[in-house]
Amino acid sequence: MNKVKKFQFRTIGIVGWKDKNPDLTLALDVISKWAVEHPQVTFCVLNNLKDLVRKPIKIVKESELCKSDLLLAIGGDGTVLSAAHMALGHDTPILGVNAGRVGFLAETRVEGLSQTLDSLLAGDFSTRERMMIDAVVYHGKKQIAKQTVLNEVHVRAHAPERMVNVSVTYNGTALTDYWADSVLVSTPTGSTAYNLAAGGPIIHPATPAVVLTPVAASSLSVRPLVLSLSSKKLQMKSAVDGPLDLVFDGRTTIVLKPNDVLTLAESKSVTTFIRLRHTGFVGALREKLGWTGKPRQV
Repeated sequence: MNKVKKFQFRTIGIVGWKDKNPDLTLALDVISKWAVEHPQVTFCVLNNLKDLVRKPIKIVKESELCKSDLLLAIGGDGTVLSAAHMALGHDTPILGVNAGRVGFLAETRVEGLSQTLDSLLAGDFSTRERMMIDAVVYHGKKQIAKQTVLNEVHVRAHAPERMVNVSVTYNGTALTDYWADSVLVSTPTGSTAYNLAAGGPIIHPATPAVVLTPVAASSLSVRPLVLSLSSKKLQMKSAVDGPLDLVFDGRTTIVLKPNDVLTLAESKSVTTFIRLRHTGFVGALREKLGWTGKPRQV
């Protein structure tokens, strides 16, 4: 959903990974020059970027960075996901600056960063909230692991040469057993990530739903399925006597043992993104996917 909130950005934390991002140095130079001209705003980074920054940008610990008024994620969608996990529990809004290739989660580019900072200072923006999934692993009635994800839960074989056989239950009713290379459960945000590459549908960010997508399923009758997790749960477990790997947002992996159950539900937590006035999800689709809307010439 889109909301108009009044944020005063006195402190802006910068998230980026120098080994993955050749444009990061340029972005930090732009920020440094802007910060000199606007001393009322403090910028800070983690120690991993200390070799790239100069004053007045400060080096801080992650606990302090997470408490910033805004997180500026400079990179691709992976960098934005990292920022989202830092913001979890702090309600810190995020602005993605695209220095990667596709960047569905980015609102602006490095080339326009100075103008973007001007817009933030002037309050020329709104916010949008993206749903997240709480993924909980149970052994019997005991909770043994929990993750909150913005993009997807990826269920894959523990042994890389094997396919997965997963039993899926929705809202207490058995759905089916999936026999596939792997299985994805993606949020609307994650629908433009691995899910899209696997042939799943794109879901508008305002839609409170997830998509269950088998990757290279062994049966042609198995298709991606859009489901609501509002007041409902999706449960998954291994249908054979073998472990599975659970990968959360491409970051954290845990092993789902044969007697364990993965339960997925809509999280009470959300990720808040800054939205600039001239941007939008439909426009991003047209730009990133090259949609022209023009009829083909005969």
